[in-house]
Amino acid sequence: MPGFTPFTSNYQDLSNNQGYQFEFRCDICQSGYRSEFIRSTLGTGATLLEGASSILGGRFWGASNAANAANQVVDRGARDKALEQASNEIMPLFHRCVRCNNWVDETCFNKERGLCVNCAPNLAAEMEAERSSVQLNQMREKMAGQQVFSGDVSSRGTECPNCGKPVGSEKFCANCGTPLGTAKCGKCGAELTAGLKFCGNCGNKVA
Repeated sequence: MPGFTPFTSNYQDLSNNQGYQFEFRCDICQSGYRSEFIRSTLGTGATLLEGASSILGGRFWGASNAANAANQVVDRGARDKALEQASNEIMPLFHRCVRCNNWVDETCFNKERGLCVNCAPNLAAEMEAERSSVQLNQMREKMAGQQVFSGDVSSRGTECPNCGKPVGSEKFCANCGTPLGTAKCGKCGAELTAGLKFCGNCGNKVA
């Protein structure tokens, strides 16, 4: 005999040998809503018999197995009854979209349109999302047209030959006043490092 069919197929059976519980989910956001736990009389009785059998060295082993067998047969009807009760408990928390037949919760249902948000998006929410997207694009375009760094990358890491302090593209060291930049030998034209007294190429004395 076919069992009970709940309002939605998007549910999970969380039942165990102690009782029955079910979780129904929204077809869009998959948020879950659990029904109240319904204790199983047969499951509790079988557990008690198993415990007594263990304590008394298996004396009631046959009775325990008989209870488990009865549980498997009768449990089908008990589960269907529990599922029906759980379905009636959770169903008021859901709405059925008449366009796509999805069962959705309050957050995924557009009450003004009588449809789910997939079939009839919330215009106010969509407008705010679009406005934020436009503002973000405008900010990116504005930032792309701005010069964020204007320093001389080529001079980064240069140090003064006299005091060792970092220098940029200045002509003189801001710490000790030593002239910076590349000079040339007046005799051979070779480049001279700041602070040298003689040309390293020809030996000419630097003025």
